[in-house]
Amino acid sequence: MKRTIAILLIMAISMSVLAACGSNATTNIPETTAAATEPTQPGEEGKTLKVLTLGNSGAVDCGHMLALIANAEGYENFKLATLYYSGCSLTMHVGFMSKNEAVYKLYLSSTDEPDKIPTIMNDVTMEQALRYDYWDIIVMQDGSWDMAGNDTASIRNNIQILQKYVLDNCLNPNPKFVYNSNWAGPTDNALRDTYPNPENNVYYTRYVAYGNDRSTLYNAIIKGVQNAVVPDDSFEYIIPSGTAMENALSSYWEEKDIHRDYWHASDRARVMVSYVWLCRLFGIQQLEEIKLDKIPMAFFKSMQGTEDYVLTESDKAIILESVNNALKNPFAVTQSQYTTAP
Repeated sequence: MKRTIAILLIMAISMSVLAACGSNATTNIPETTAAATEPTQPGEEGKTLKVLTLGNSGAVDCGHMLALIANAEGYENFKLATLYYSGCSLTMHVGFMSKNEAVYKLYLSSTDEPDKIPTIMNDVTMEQALRYDYWDIIVMQDGSWDMAGNDTASIRNNIQILQKYVLDNCLNPNPKFVYNSNWAGPTDNALRDTYPNPENNVYYTRYVAYGNDRSTLYNAIIKGVQNAVVPDDSFEYIIPSGTAMENALSSYWEEKDIHRDYWHASDRARVMVSYVWLCRLFGIQQLEEIKLDKIPMAFFKSMQGTEDYVLTESDKAIILESVNNALKNPFAVTQSQYTTAP
Protein backbone atom coordinates (compact mmCIF):
# COMPACT_ATOMS: atom_id res chain seq x y z
CA MET A 1 0.00 0.00 0.00
CA LYS A 2 2.77 2.43 0.98
CA ARG A 3 4.57 1.59 -2.25
CA THR A 4 1.43 2.33 -4.28
CA ILE A 5 0.98 5.72 -2.57
CA ALA A 6 4.64 6.58 -3.21
CA ILE A 7 4.32 5.73 -6.90
CA LEU A 8 1.18 7.88 -7.21
CA LEU A 9 2.94 10.80 -5.54
CA ILE A 10 5.90 10.51 -7.92
CA MET A 11 3.54 10.44 -10.91
CA ALA A 12 1.69 13.51 -9.66
CA ILE A 13 4.90 15.46 -9.15
CA SER A 14 6.19 14.44 -12.58
CA MET A 15 2.97 15.61 -14.26
CA SER A 16 3.19 18.95 -12.48
CA VAL A 17 6.78 19.48 -13.64
CA LEU A 18 5.91 18.58 -17.22
CA ALA A 19 2.99 21.00 -17.22
CA ALA A 20 5.20 23.80 -15.95
CA CYS A 21 7.83 23.15 -18.60
CA GLY A 22 5.51 23.54 -21.57
CA SER A 23 5.87 26.21 -24.26
CA ASN A 24 5.93 29.75 -22.81
CA ALA A 25 5.40 28.30 -19.33
CA THR A 26 4.38 30.81 -16.67
CA THR A 27 5.71 29.75 -13.29
CA ASN A 28 6.98 31.08 -10.02
CA ILE A 29 10.73 31.50 -9.84
CA PRO A 30 12.57 28.58 -8.22
CA GLU A 31 14.79 29.15 -5.21
CA THR A 32 18.00 28.31 -7.08
CA THR A 33 21.22 30.07 -7.95
CA ALA A 34 23.61 29.47 -10.80
CA ALA A 35 27.12 28.21 -10.31
CA ALA A 36 29.65 31.02 -10.37
CA THR A 37 31.75 31.24 -13.52
CA GLU A 38 34.13 33.83 -14.91
CA PRO A 39 32.48 36.81 -16.65
CA THR A 40 32.07 36.41 -20.37
CA GLN A 41 33.32 38.62 -23.18
CA PRO A 42 30.97 39.33 -26.11
CA GLY A 43 31.27 36.54 -28.63
CA GLU A 44 33.78 34.58 -26.55
CA GLU A 45 33.82 31.05 -27.92
CA GLY A 46 32.27 28.39 -25.75
CA LYS A 47 30.96 30.80 -23.11
CA THR A 48 27.50 32.24 -22.71
CA LEU A 49 26.99 36.00 -22.58
CA LYS A 50 24.33 36.52 -19.90
CA VAL A 51 22.36 39.77 -19.77
CA LEU A 52 19.78 40.92 -17.21
CA THR A 53 17.65 44.02 -17.84
CA LEU A 54 15.94 45.97 -15.07
CA GLY A 55 13.20 47.39 -17.21
CA ASN A 56 9.62 47.82 -18.28
CA SER A 57 7.59 46.97 -21.38
CA GLY A 58 10.05 48.88 -23.56
CA ALA A 59 12.77 46.47 -22.45
CA VAL A 60 10.45 43.54 -23.13
CA ASP A 61 9.95 44.84 -26.67
CA CYS A 62 13.71 45.20 -27.16
CA GLY A 63 14.39 41.67 -25.94
CA HIS A 64 11.41 39.80 -27.39
CA MET A 65 13.25 38.63 -30.52
CA LEU A 66 16.86 39.19 -29.43
CA ALA A 67 17.79 35.51 -29.00
CA LEU A 68 16.09 34.70 -32.31
CA ILE A 69 18.06 37.46 -34.07
CA ALA A 70 21.36 36.64 -32.36
CA ASN A 71 21.01 33.07 -33.60
CA ALA A 72 20.15 34.25 -37.14
CA GLU A 73 23.27 36.44 -37.14
CA GLY A 74 25.49 33.54 -36.06
CA TYR A 75 25.92 34.41 -32.37
CA GLU A 76 25.56 31.44 -30.07
CA ASN A 77 25.78 31.16 -26.30
CA PHE A 78 23.55 34.10 -25.42
CA LYS A 79 21.02 34.35 -22.60
CA LEU A 80 18.70 37.26 -21.83
CA ALA A 81 16.47 37.95 -18.84
CA THR A 82 14.17 40.95 -18.53
CA LEU A 83 12.83 41.95 -15.12
CA TYR A 84 9.51 43.58 -15.98
CA TYR A 85 6.91 45.69 -14.27
CA SER A 86 4.49 47.76 -16.35
CA GLY A 87 5.61 51.36 -16.82
CA CYS A 88 8.45 50.87 -14.36
CA SER A 89 10.75 53.83 -13.79
CA LEU A 90 14.02 53.88 -11.89
CA THR A 91 12.13 55.39 -8.94
CA MET A 92 9.66 52.51 -8.96
CA HIS A 93 12.49 49.96 -9.15
CA VAL A 94 14.08 51.54 -6.07
CA GLY A 95 10.76 51.31 -4.22
CA PHE A 96 10.18 47.65 -5.09
CA MET A 97 13.81 46.84 -4.30
CA SER A 98 13.75 48.49 -0.88
CA LYS A 99 10.75 46.40 0.20
CA ASN A 100 11.91 43.26 -1.63
CA GLU A 101 8.51 43.08 -3.31
CA ALA A 102 7.70 40.11 -5.54
CA VAL A 103 5.89 42.22 -8.13
CA TYR A 104 7.93 41.47 -11.26
CA LYS A 105 7.71 39.09 -14.17
CA LEU A 106 10.99 37.65 -15.40
CA TYR A 107 11.20 37.01 -19.16
CA LEU A 108 13.83 34.42 -20.15
CA SER A 109 15.18 33.54 -23.59
CA SER A 110 18.40 32.14 -25.04
CA THR A 111 20.06 30.99 -28.25
CA ASP A 112 19.73 27.43 -26.96
CA GLU A 113 16.06 27.70 -28.00
CA PRO A 114 16.00 30.66 -30.39
CA ASP A 115 12.61 29.84 -31.93
CA LYS A 116 10.89 29.76 -28.55
CA ILE A 117 9.19 32.90 -27.29
CA PRO A 118 10.42 34.07 -23.89
CA THR A 119 9.38 32.00 -20.88
CA ILE A 120 7.75 34.05 -18.14
CA MET A 121 8.21 33.62 -14.40
CA ASN A 122 5.78 35.35 -12.05
CA ASP A 123 6.05 36.93 -8.61
CA VAL A 124 9.77 37.63 -8.75
CA THR A 125 11.82 39.99 -6.57
CA MET A 126 14.79 41.92 -7.88
CA GLU A 127 17.05 39.98 -5.53
CA GLN A 128 15.83 36.67 -6.95
CA ALA A 129 16.45 37.88 -10.50
CA LEU A 130 19.97 39.02 -9.63
CA ARG A 131 20.75 35.63 -8.08
CA TYR A 132 19.06 33.60 -10.79
CA ASP A 133 22.21 33.42 -12.92
CA TYR A 134 25.75 34.77 -13.20
CA TRP A 135 24.98 37.95 -15.14
CA ASP A 136 27.75 39.52 -17.21
CA ILE A 137 25.78 42.67 -18.09
CA ILE A 138 23.06 44.57 -16.25
CA VAL A 139 20.99 46.85 -18.48
CA MET A 140 19.12 49.71 -16.84
CA GLN A 141 16.52 52.08 -18.23
CA ASP A 142 14.19 54.75 -16.93
CA GLY A 143 10.66 55.48 -18.04
CA SER A 144 10.61 57.78 -21.07
CA TRP A 145 8.54 60.45 -19.33
CA ASP A 146 10.73 60.22 -16.24
CA MET A 147 13.96 60.69 -18.19
CA ALA A 148 12.37 63.51 -20.20
CA GLY A 149 11.57 65.30 -16.94
CA ASN A 150 15.31 65.98 -16.59
CA ASP A 151 15.51 65.71 -12.81
CA THR A 152 19.19 64.87 -13.09
CA ALA A 153 19.90 64.65 -9.36
CA SER A 154 17.01 62.23 -8.77
CA ILE A 155 17.93 60.06 -11.76
CA ARG A 156 21.56 59.82 -10.68
CA ASN A 157 20.56 59.03 -7.12
CA ASN A 158 18.28 56.20 -8.28
CA ILE A 159 21.04 54.82 -10.50
CA GLN A 160 23.51 54.79 -7.62
CA ILE A 161 21.04 53.08 -5.27
CA LEU A 162 20.23 50.39 -7.81
CA GLN A 163 23.84 49.81 -8.80
CA LYS A 164 24.84 49.33 -5.16
CA TYR A 165 22.02 46.83 -4.71
CA VAL A 166 23.09 44.97 -7.84
CA LEU A 167 26.70 44.76 -6.66
CA ASP A 168 25.57 43.59 -3.21
CA ASN A 169 23.35 40.82 -4.61
CA CYS A 170 24.61 39.80 -8.06
CA LEU A 171 26.50 36.49 -8.22
CA ASN A 172 29.01 38.18 -10.49
CA PRO A 173 30.83 40.73 -8.28
CA ASN A 174 31.81 42.84 -11.31
CA PRO A 175 28.99 43.00 -13.87
CA LYS A 176 29.09 45.65 -16.57
CA PHE A 177 26.37 48.32 -16.45
CA VAL A 178 24.68 49.44 -19.66
CA TYR A 179 21.89 51.99 -20.21
CA ASN A 180 19.05 51.62 -22.72
CA SER A 181 17.69 54.92 -24.03
CA ASN A 182 13.99 54.44 -24.72
CA TRP A 183 11.71 56.03 -27.32
CA ALA A 184 9.05 58.71 -27.49
CA GLY A 185 5.42 57.69 -27.95
CA PRO A 186 3.07 58.31 -30.86
CA THR A 187 1.06 61.47 -31.43
CA ASP A 188 -1.29 59.63 -33.80
CA ASN A 189 -4.65 59.79 -32.01
CA ALA A 190 -5.76 56.45 -33.44
CA LEU A 191 -2.81 54.84 -31.66
CA ARG A 192 -3.14 56.84 -28.45
CA ASP A 193 -6.83 55.95 -28.21
CA THR A 194 -5.86 52.29 -27.68
CA TYR A 195 -4.86 53.18 -24.11
CA PRO A 196 -6.99 50.91 -21.85
CA ASN A 197 -8.16 53.74 -19.55
CA PRO A 198 -9.68 56.40 -21.83
CA GLU A 199 -10.93 58.52 -18.91
CA ASN A 200 -7.33 59.03 -17.77
CA ASN A 201 -5.35 58.75 -20.96
CA VAL A 202 -1.90 59.91 -19.85
CA TYR A 203 -0.66 59.65 -23.42
CA TYR A 204 -2.68 62.80 -24.12
CA THR A 205 -2.20 64.64 -20.83
CA ARG A 206 1.54 64.04 -20.46
CA TYR A 207 2.20 65.23 -24.00
CA VAL A 208 0.79 68.68 -23.21
CA ALA A 209 4.10 69.63 -21.56
CA TYR A 210 5.87 68.82 -24.86
CA GLY A 211 3.52 70.74 -27.12
CA ASN A 212 1.97 67.49 -28.32
CA ASP A 213 5.11 67.09 -30.42
CA ARG A 214 7.01 63.81 -30.67
CA SER A 215 10.32 65.43 -31.58
CA THR A 216 10.15 67.66 -28.51
CA LEU A 217 9.61 64.64 -26.25
CA TYR A 218 12.41 62.68 -27.96
CA ASN A 219 14.82 65.59 -27.55
CA ALA A 220 13.87 65.88 -23.87
CA ILE A 221 14.63 62.18 -23.35
CA ILE A 222 18.00 62.58 -25.09
CA LYS A 223 18.79 65.66 -22.98
CA GLY A 224 18.00 63.67 -19.84
CA VAL A 225 20.30 60.83 -20.92
CA GLN A 226 23.10 63.25 -21.79
CA ASN A 227 22.78 65.03 -18.44
CA ALA A 228 22.25 62.07 -16.11
CA VAL A 229 23.77 59.01 -17.81
CA VAL A 230 26.52 60.03 -20.23
CA PRO A 231 28.71 61.67 -17.54
CA ASP A 232 28.37 58.56 -15.35
CA ASP A 233 31.45 56.44 -16.07
CA SER A 234 29.88 53.42 -14.35
CA PHE A 235 28.06 52.73 -17.64
CA GLU A 236 30.04 50.92 -20.33
CA TYR A 237 27.85 52.26 -23.15
CA ILE A 238 24.35 53.38 -24.10
CA ILE A 239 21.94 51.47 -26.34
CA PRO A 240 20.20 54.05 -28.60
CA SER A 241 16.89 52.22 -29.09
CA GLY A 242 14.83 55.41 -29.17
CA THR A 243 17.06 57.03 -31.78
CA ALA A 244 16.67 54.02 -34.09
CA MET A 245 12.89 54.39 -33.80
CA GLU A 246 13.06 58.09 -34.72
CA ASN A 247 15.44 57.33 -37.60
CA ALA A 248 12.89 54.90 -39.02
CA LEU A 249 10.19 57.58 -38.77
CA SER A 250 12.27 59.83 -41.03
CA SER A 251 11.68 57.25 -43.79
CA TYR A 252 8.31 56.59 -45.38
CA TRP A 253 7.35 54.53 -42.33
CA GLU A 254 4.67 56.15 -40.21
CA GLU A 255 3.93 55.86 -36.51
CA LYS A 256 1.56 52.98 -37.18
CA ASP A 257 4.50 51.12 -38.74
CA ILE A 258 6.66 51.33 -35.61
CA HIS A 259 3.99 51.25 -32.87
CA ARG A 260 1.33 48.63 -32.19
CA ASP A 261 -0.62 50.82 -29.75
CA TYR A 262 -0.34 53.93 -27.58
CA TRP A 263 3.38 53.30 -26.86
CA HIS A 264 4.77 49.86 -27.60
CA ALA A 265 6.83 48.75 -30.58
CA SER A 266 5.34 46.97 -33.59
CA ASP A 267 6.74 43.62 -34.64
CA ARG A 268 9.01 45.14 -37.30
CA ALA A 269 10.16 47.80 -34.82
CA ARG A 270 10.90 45.04 -32.29
CA VAL A 271 13.21 43.51 -34.88
CA MET A 272 14.88 46.89 -35.36
CA VAL A 273 15.53 47.67 -31.69
CA SER A 274 16.71 44.10 -31.10
CA TYR A 275 19.35 44.67 -33.77
CA VAL A 276 20.47 47.83 -31.95
CA TRP A 277 20.90 45.75 -28.79
CA LEU A 278 22.71 43.00 -30.68
CA CYS A 279 25.23 45.47 -32.07
CA ARG A 280 25.92 47.12 -28.74
CA LEU A 281 26.08 43.89 -26.71
CA PHE A 282 28.39 42.13 -29.19
CA GLY A 283 30.50 45.16 -30.09
CA ILE A 284 29.35 45.44 -33.72
CA GLN A 285 30.33 48.89 -35.01
CA GLN A 286 28.36 48.67 -38.23
CA LEU A 287 25.83 46.09 -39.34
CA GLU A 288 26.46 44.77 -42.84
CA GLU A 289 23.14 43.09 -43.48
CA ILE A 290 19.93 41.85 -41.88
CA LYS A 291 20.15 38.07 -41.88
CA LEU A 292 16.80 37.47 -40.19
CA ASP A 293 14.43 36.61 -43.02
CA LYS A 294 11.13 36.22 -41.24
CA ILE A 295 9.28 36.81 -37.99
CA PRO A 296 7.82 33.50 -36.80
CA MET A 297 4.10 33.71 -36.17
CA ALA A 298 4.63 32.70 -32.52
CA PHE A 299 6.44 36.02 -31.94
CA PHE A 300 3.65 38.19 -33.39
CA LYS A 301 2.25 40.93 -31.20
CA SER A 302 0.83 43.53 -33.58
CA MET A 303 0.48 41.36 -36.68
CA GLN A 304 -2.18 38.77 -37.29
CA GLY A 305 -2.13 35.83 -39.61
CA THR A 306 -1.69 32.12 -40.00
CA GLU A 307 1.87 32.08 -41.27
CA ASP A 308 5.26 33.67 -40.59
CA TYR A 309 5.89 37.23 -41.75
CA VAL A 310 8.65 37.40 -44.35
CA LEU A 311 10.69 40.58 -44.02
CA THR A 312 10.73 42.42 -47.34
CA GLU A 313 13.86 43.94 -48.83
CA SER A 314 12.34 47.34 -48.05
CA ASP A 315 11.85 46.33 -44.40
CA LYS A 316 15.45 45.20 -44.18
CA ALA A 317 16.77 48.36 -45.84
CA ILE A 318 15.03 50.68 -43.37
CA ILE A 319 15.97 48.53 -40.36
CA LEU A 320 19.62 48.34 -41.45
CA GLU A 321 19.86 52.06 -42.14
CA SER A 322 18.06 53.09 -38.93
CA VAL A 323 20.24 50.85 -36.76
CA ASN A 324 23.54 51.90 -38.32
CA ASN A 325 22.66 55.58 -38.16
CA ALA A 326 21.74 55.21 -34.47
CA LEU A 327 25.06 53.52 -33.79
CA LYS A 328 26.93 56.34 -35.54
CA ASN A 329 24.87 59.17 -34.08
CA PRO A 330 23.04 57.95 -30.95
CA PHE A 331 21.75 61.31 -29.72
CA ALA A 332 20.13 62.82 -32.83
CA VAL A 333 17.86 61.78 -35.68
CA THR A 334 19.54 60.96 -39.00
CA GLN A 335 17.37 61.56 -42.05
CA SER A 336 16.57 58.39 -43.99
CA GLN A 337 17.23 58.09 -47.70
CA TYR A 338 14.08 55.97 -48.04
CA THR A 339 11.38 58.62 -48.10
CA THR A 340 9.15 57.12 -50.78
CA ALA A 341 7.42 53.77 -50.45
CA PRO A 342 8.37 51.25 -53.16
